[in-house]
Amino acid sequence: MKTPSTWFSVQKTLVAVLSTAVLLVGIPVMTASASGDDYPFRGRPNIVDPWGFYTGYCTSFAAWRLSQHGVVFHGAALRGPNGRTARFGNGGNWDAAAAAVGFVVDTHPSVGAIAVWHGGEDHAWWGGHVAYVIGVNGANATVEEYNWSNYLRYGTRVTQAPRYIHFVPAGSAPAPQPQPPSQPVAAFFPTAGHPYRTTDFLRMRSGPSTRAQTIGFLGNGARIMIVCQTRSSSVINRDPIWDRLSNGAYVSDYYTTTPAVRTFSPGLPRC
Repeated sequence: MKTPSTWFSVQKTLVAVLSTAVLLVGIPVMTASASGDDYPFRGRPNIVDPWGFYTGYCTSFAAWRLSQHGVVFHGAALRGPNGRTARFGNGGNWDAAAAAVGFVVDTHPSVGAIAVWHGGEDHAWWGGHVAYVIGVNGANATVEEYNWSNYLRYGTRVTQAPRYIHFVPAGSAPAPQPQPPSQPVAAFFPTAGHPYRTTDFLRMRSGPSTRAQTIGFLGNGARIMIVCQTRSSSVINRDPIWDRLSNGAYVSDYYTTTPAVRTFSPGLPRC
């Protein structure tokens, strides 16, 4: 994932390939993205989560994300604005359950909404599917999800879902639109720092930890300016190094084009 002219780039690429191979033993080979994945049950599928859904599936991820905004399921059930309670179950049932308890369900995406597919729609499995909306561009929604094309794993994509549930009032879910990779660096970051690029969809956080608040997103190939590096207890693919960007945000170094793997890069100061 580093520049191909250095041994560090070869080493980091080999590490990434080998790590992926280990993760996919016994699992169908599919594309996967984990750089934006802060789901607390990743790697621990098929147990009942605190909200009543099975971990590793779309419903558990959506319920967890909603809980961060105060929408908390109990035993896969939720009390709505009209005072009624419904059980949500499989993803394809969520829109009917939400409408029954008073939430708005329509065809207009908004940040913080839950996109819903019924079984068979856009190749969704028979039980349907749900995903969390993190960005909107006209009719297109950028969603993050579990168990769509990545079996029991995280992924992101741009889509137009058949319907959206608005659990969270518009504007109350802070999740900026991902930065287009082609956007000039000056339009998003100050010029101070050392220029590099991201190698995957990436969360910007308020601190060097997966527990820190998400303050924005970066697309694959986005230009970034790294001011300094620090070592963190939040390890991503066995890489403890995090980069502080010129806008004050932090990102995992594993998903950048800095020249070193799992250690500090030459020429970058320590934070």
